[in-house]
Amino acid sequence: MSEEHTRDWETLLPAQSPTGPIDQAFQLPQTPWFILYQFRCVLERPSDYPIWRNHIYQILKVHRLHLLIDSGIDRPYKDSPDARRWQELSIEVRKWISWNLNPIFVRMIVKEAGRAELADEFMSAADNIIQELARGPEHPEQDYAEVSDGLFNLIRCKRSDYSNARQFVHRLMEYYTHTLNMRMGIPPFVPLLLLLDEIKDDNDIGERFVNVRYNQLRGMNNVAQNVTREYFENVYFDVLDHLDSIGQTAEVAFHQLTDGDDGDDGDDGDDGDDDV
Repeated sequence: MSEEHTRDWETLLPAQSPTGPIDQAFQLPQTPWFILYQFRCVLERPSDYPIWRNHIYQILKVHRLHLLIDSGIDRPYKDSPDARRWQELSIEVRKWISWNLNPIFVRMIVKEAGRAELADEFMSAADNIIQELARGPEHPEQDYAEVSDGLFNLIRCKRSDYSNARQFVHRLMEYYTHTLNMRMGIPPFVPLLLLLDEIKDDNDIGERFVNVRYNQLRGMNNVAQNVTREYFENVYFDVLDHLDSIGQTAEVAFHQLTDGDDGDDGDDGDDGDDDV
């Protein structure tokens, strides 16, 4: 339909709707992806994830890249003219998002997602994993009950309450991260010792694996000071790597959680069905 030949703009033209199906390659920009690195938007704490995610979305939207992180929108066909550019931009957006994350979060996402090369799958995994770590009080005010529950959830986390070691390790890390969000000041050697003590008799891990870590601790001058958060996180990933090597992967743990096979994980009534 032709428009009226006039310079009178009292009445605006109707908005033009796109024709055909919209996928993630719709209206991809021609501007180079590296301009994103002008925008630093770092997530340090899981509790800040919803705000951080919105900032990431808005930055991408300004550059018409926001569809790339939406797993609810179809990807383009592989024989589409835009397919190769879509793939390049999706990978680069994923790298930019990683650049804006604490490295520990990136490792957790890559470790548990199975595959997280493209922006939508990486963001989908981040939604599941980081928001799970951020579970906790909805209000910043922390009364005695909230603090004590956070503490006792950590120290009462037992391997025997879970059907496999991976579920236990995840939940212990989740509880410790929750204490960090609450700024309780628990030194990282506490969850480390809890972890080692609980898995030393685990058939999937074994005493030999744990004794190597105990010997490292004995060689330290001051365990309370020398065991940093990074040290604890490295041991955490060592355990996950070991479990991967014997076939107890995240997929196995997810499957068991879906089937409801894990045990009671404490007095808080949470049966662990939402483990990462």
